[in-house]
Amino acid sequence: MLKKHIKLGFYVCFASLFLGPKLLNADEVSISNQVIHETSFSLDEDDDIMPVKAQSILKSEISGNLSDFVYEIDARLRYDIKDELDDDKTEFQFRDAFVDYNYQGTYFRLGKQTIVWGASDGLRLLDVINPLNYREFILDDFDNSRISLTTLSADIPISDGSSLMVIVIPELKFNQHAKPNTHFEMARPLPELSSSVTSITINPETEPEQSLKNTELAVRWASFVSGWDISLNYFYHFQDDPVVFIDIDGTAVSINPEYRRNTLLGGTANNAFGDFVLRTELVLNNSHYYSTSNASKRFVDKTQELQYVIGLDYSGISDTQISGQWFRRQLLGYESDISEDAIENTLTFLVRRNYENETITVETLALHSLDNSDGLVRPKIKYEINTYVELEFSADIFYGKSNGFFGQFASKDQLTFGITVGF
Repeated sequence: MLKKHIKLGFYVCFASLFLGPKLLNADEVSISNQVIHETSFSLDEDDDIMPVKAQSILKSEISGNLSDFVYEIDARLRYDIKDELDDDKTEFQFRDAFVDYNYQGTYFRLGKQTIVWGASDGLRLLDVINPLNYREFILDDFDNSRISLTTLSADIPISDGSSLMVIVIPELKFNQHAKPNTHFEMARPLPELSSSVTSITINPETEPEQSLKNTELAVRWASFVSGWDISLNYFYHFQDDPVVFIDIDGTAVSINPEYRRNTLLGGTANNAFGDFVLRTELVLNNSHYYSTSNASKRFVDKTQELQYVIGLDYSGISDTQISGQWFRRQLLGYESDISEDAIENTLTFLVRRNYENETITVETLALHSLDNSDGLVRPKIKYEINTYVELEFSADIFYGKSNGFFGQFASKDQLTFGITVGF
């Protein structure tokens, strides 16, 4: 009941700001709106054209001042005529709804927030403060797929030019994966079980209670040292995907997903060298869980996970950006019964070029797994007709074996047409 009242309060707040800005002094209120429509097509098993989505999003951004407070609201209403991605055709959410307050140089922010860490593109390492909606696998822009959380953050300046950000998250939310029988349902194979099994019970996910003891805490120190933008990061949190424990009682099997804590330590270091920009990012997950063939461990093993990315951007060609990244993930203390590979390597390559005074943008992003030989290629063209209208045409091309992270969608290639209208 309390959640419903809180959500209703947000709706009322949004409506009053949108419909009655004079109540808060119109000179201090800024409102901008966008309608974003995307239609995607794929081929079904008979090679017939199949609509995947026909989605429209109304996005309203409102900002202004109330005495010494600055507020910002980003409200989004989504409606999908098709129903291949989610069984919820309509969704309303506040991506952001917060107030800022400056007290003696420290900026406090309270409310619904999305906080972005890290410097990598395409895949996430440090950028794990907010869970994601995987309704469209990783194809949706992170700006749309991040799930906002009620958060209190404080950005504290330090005398040497550094800053310390402290983040307290009392609201628990988790990744939302594509639902069964939708277009981008991800494969979740079970370990090999005995042929004597007569029944399998899949229990609902056991989520931790919303309480003070389950609050998540993050800290980031950032500075500029001898030409390097550097940060050190800490995040004590619940992993956004549940750990799938499997229990066997005679010939009966029960599957019990539970959310477990993890401590993340990481950092970034970026620097420019002429036309080149070097980006580095490193993450150590202290408690990461993987499926195993060992029944005595409930088919789950825990180990430390080290991830890092090295990226290099080049802008020495007029109106052109070229970027490459090497992602590496390694399990520390690896044991042979873990179903995942001890080491995984993924390469990304991006080429982007602007034409006609940046009104036309052509780009291609490629992601390739060196270990599984699967990947994703995403060519895209954007055309800015004027300040208010933009057209976009893109393709998502998967390849590789069906047991690969990308290859599982090798039959799900799609074309997308989009239009954005601002007002």
